[in-house]
Amino acid sequence: MPTVTRKTTVAATPEKVYDLISDPARLPEWWPRVIRVEDIAGKPGAERSRWTAVLGADSGRMLRLDYRCSGATRPRRYEWEHELKGTPYESHLAKQSVEAMITPDREGSEISLTTVNTLRGTAKIAGFTMKKGQRELLDEALGSLVEIFEASEPA
Repeated sequence: MPTVTRKTTVAATPEKVYDLISDPARLPEWWPRVIRVEDIAGKPGAERSRWTAVLGADSGRMLRLDYRCSGATRPRRYEWEHELKGTPYESHLAKQSVEAMITPDREGSEISLTTVNTLRGTAKIAGFTMKKGQRELLDEALGSLVEIFEASEPA
């Protein structure tokens, strides 16, 4: 089960960080490869909300992935899962989720992002490669969050 955690600190309150991270409509601003989000059901930050993320693949194709919020505690924790049932990913993944933990820090907030990917069958041999890709994904997401909150600081 490849699990990866990466952390950073931003100059923003936990409430501001939570508002950004928990709003599916804002994923294109900070989550890698998300081009747009469609079919949002539920309020931002609410548990059990659902959405479809449209991602741009390296091949140039567009991928449509359905997600749901599986846990939310404002302003400290937000978790979402890829809805795998009935998709081509179901044969390789038993679970794919992301958890954001937000902790107050002297400089603002520490953001910890964790991905959990429970692999199935022969996909289990790809765990090491998947961990590397997940580290890169989380580093890019955290870098985007840092940029967003640096840009929003008063000059």
